[in-house]
Amino acid sequence: MKSIQLTKLGLGGLAWALTVTASSENWPTWRGPAANGMAPGGNPPTEFSESKNVQWKIKLPGSGNSTPVIWGDQVFVLTAEKTGKKVAAAAGGESRERGQRPGSERPEGRDRGERGSRGGDRPRPDGDRGSRDGERPRPDGERSGRGGERSSERGGRSGFGGGSFNREEFIKRFDKDGDGELNDAERDAMRDELRQQFSRGRSSERGGERSSRSGRSSRGRGGFGGGGKPTEEYRFVLISIDRNTGKENWRRVAATQVPHEGHHRDHGYASGSPVTDGEHTIVSFGSRGLYCYDMKGKLQWKKDFGDMRMRNSFGEGTSPALHGDTVVLLWDHEGDSALYALDKKTGKLKWKTDRNEASGWCTPVVTTHNGVTQVIVNGTRAVRSYQLSDGKLLWQCSGQTSNAIPSVVVDENFAYAMSGFRGSHVAAIKLGGSGDLTDSKSVIWTANRGTPYTPSPLLSNGRIWYLSGNNGILSVRDTKSGKLLVEGERLDGVSGVYASPVSAGGRVYIAGRNGTVSVLKDSATLEVLATNELDEKFDCSPAVVGNQMFLRGKETLYCIASK
Repeated sequence: MKSIQLTKLGLGGLAWALTVTASSENWPTWRGPAANGMAPGGNPPTEFSESKNVQWKIKLPGSGNSTPVIWGDQVFVLTAEKTGKKVAAAAGGESRERGQRPGSERPEGRDRGERGSRGGDRPRPDGDRGSRDGERPRPDGERSGRGGERSSERGGRSGFGGGSFNREEFIKRFDKDGDGELNDAERDAMRDELRQQFSRGRSSERGGERSSRSGRSSRGRGGFGGGGKPTEEYRFVLISIDRNTGKENWRRVAATQVPHEGHHRDHGYASGSPVTDGEHTIVSFGSRGLYCYDMKGKLQWKKDFGDMRMRNSFGEGTSPALHGDTVVLLWDHEGDSALYALDKKTGKLKWKTDRNEASGWCTPVVTTHNGVTQVIVNGTRAVRSYQLSDGKLLWQCSGQTSNAIPSVVVDENFAYAMSGFRGSHVAAIKLGGSGDLTDSKSVIWTANRGTPYTPSPLLSNGRIWYLSGNNGILSVRDTKSGKLLVEGERLDGVSGVYASPVSAGGRVYIAGRNGTVSVLKDSATLEVLATNELDEKFDCSPAVVGNQMFLRGKETLYCIASK
């Protein structure tokens, strides 16, 4: 087992460091041992291509945007695979009532009658998953959105809701960085406005339907961002792959059913990553259930939380978190949102805390500070910290933008939260506070420029790395002072980014959607070491263990390592 330097750390820092050390030779969660994107002891190649430093490459069945997790010699991957069985459009919703998952149990206090019709106030913009996180889907490219764009470009047609607009006016309105073009975040902000105008027009026409001023979509509709109601059956699968050879060890079908709603075209039905501690592997397929397997693939328990209703059917993407004997699952959607804690060994509900949030795709992070173990969750209304033992709210801090998708990263003293939809915000929040910390001395520094829409940040060696929107435009800040070290530098060759950056061996790896992986020196200045190209598109974040890096593309999984 690798060790790390423990000098000059207090008790809280010692607990934090020991947690990192315990799994530094594995990649147990989608953001690594410390849930911050850093791979202690990792040393993958700097340069690679289809013909250089590829240990193995395999084709994966189905589709999925979840990052692989690694423990020992096993790589765990989730996928959703079409069975080819077609059903009537209504069958997706009926399958749940007909009990397609026999033996599933709902946690205490949760039944179908509890799901209200509360909506949300934000769309689903990422394609990873998230990111999922990503690692999560974005509301660009959907049919109604494209139709709205075409109407605006033609200029002479009426806008959604009866208004009128033209392309030049909208570009000027949403071009926040003033470069004359719309990046992903700016384009999605424009499309969200078009959808709201369209919804307001439909609401006024129908009289009785609620307005979209709150940003909440009507339940039961297919949504503007996601596909229509599914009519095909899927298998939801966990696969174990041999880390050294790429050969499949085993696969387990968690569920077979027709999803109750669609998803964004860049998303999918397997966007949350597994989490493992070397004894159990916890898998969330969201509305298809939460499953616990042992390391040989034997099912230990499963839970059914009902159907999530994501805004505009953009899809689901949050990953479970695991700390000690507690599994934490975020359940933010257009219904009754909550944070759940379950016993890892039995699946029994420990506690449930209601949340005043709508559709969300971030992953909770668990940390211990001054003897208090807490779960920190990003959110549009507020970043919140809950006591792990009982779910009690410890503190909250407002200020994030809509669609606060990036997951929080933490070190021994601070939590760093950011968001980048229809604005930008990053805040360094001192741990140990209580109550409402908004605008308090606990907020050490903030910034409002260049933050990510989908990718989560990287915390490495006293610096926080993040990308602007969903683009290869990099900024780096000093974590203590918030001072900008690198501001808005465009990475050559990287086109579009959903994946979150990782660091290993003194280097930072950033994977683009076009198959380019930029490798930078992990330093206070921008130094590009290599620009690598592969024959895939990457929405999933890299995972690093030892001298290997695992990159999941749309169809294939790479193991990158020096030969």
